[in-house]
Amino acid sequence: MSEQNKAVVRRLFEDHWNGRNRSLADELYAPSAILHTPDGVLRGLQGATDLFDAYATAFPDFHLTLDDLVAEGDKVVARWTFEGTNRGSFAGIAATGKRVNVANGIAIYRVADGKVAEGNFAWDKFDLMQQLGILPAANTAGV
Repeated sequence: MSEQNKAVVRRLFEDHWNGRNRSLADELYAPSAILHTPDGVLRGLQGATDLFDAYATAFPDFHLTLDDLVAEGDKVVARWTFEGTNRGSFAGIAATGKRVNVANGIAIYRVADGKVAEGNFAWDKFDLMQQLGILPAANTAGV
C-alpha cells in the first residue's frame, strides 16, 4: 500500500503541480480533503485548486523538486524545494520579479482510497518573504 500511496503523491508533484495540470485535483484529492498550510486551512477540491491557483499565478514558472519521499501505511512524507519567479501578485502584494528558492518544504499526506485525504504542510514562508524583498534579510552577523 505504501508504494501505491507514494505513486499518488509523486503524481501530485510531477503531473499536477509541475505539469501545470490543475484539473488533476479531482483525481488526486478526496472531495473532503483538508490541507493545513502556512497560508491557512483549505478544504475540499476547491481548497486544493485555490492553493494551486495562488502559486501558479504568483510564480508561473515554478518548479517543485521532490527531494525525499517516504511512506508508511497511509502516510506519505515529501521533502521538497520550490523555485520560481514572482510574476503575479502574492498574498495581496504586487509582483516583485524576483526569483526565489525555498528548500526543505515538508508535506505529510494521508492517502485514502488512492486520493489525498489530508495534507499538513510546512515551508519557510519567512524566507520566501525575505527573498521577495517584502521582509528584511536576516542579519547573520555574530550568529
